[in-house]
Amino acid sequence: MDDARDHSQILNRLADIELPAPPDWQPLLITSGIITACLLAIVTWLYIRRRKTPHADNKVTGYASPALTAQIKLQQLINNWQSHAISEREAAYQLTTLLRLGMNLPQFTPDCPAHLASEQQAWHETAMICTSLRYQKTSTIRLSLEIFQRAEQWLIKTSQHHGQRI
Repeated sequence: MDDARDHSQILNRLADIELPAPPDWQPLLITSGIITACLLAIVTWLYIRRRKTPHADNKVTGYASPALTAQIKLQQLINNWQSHAISEREAAYQLTTLLRLGMNLPQFTPDCPAHLASEQQAWHETAMICTSLRYQKTSTIRLSLEIFQRAEQWLIKTSQHHGQRI
């Protein structure tokens, strides 16, 4: 009988024990929700900020045309060339690259693009000057401002030509 009495005393003492309250997850859920919302807002802001700005010349895609982008870079190239920040050879490389990309040509060749057919002689002359400067270590031929102005006119015509096709 003593065992029964001991057990009942132990059970009486255990009956007085109160279990701890269950954990409150509400602060953790609110904090994680706020962090998620902040991260989403930051990612959205960065995406919008890095997006290219629309330009009126290319209403279909909403982005600046390659010809327009090349025109802007051509102005930087002219400034660098005039200030002698780059060599004649480097200027010729950059000029041909701008013309190729701005006019969406697979390769810069002496063959004039179809939409510039009236400029065949000037195109061929420019291609020969650039080729001479690019592929000969020393060349007596020099670039002139006229060549850069021609390139700018060709990029403008290309921009207009592509604008009419859209």
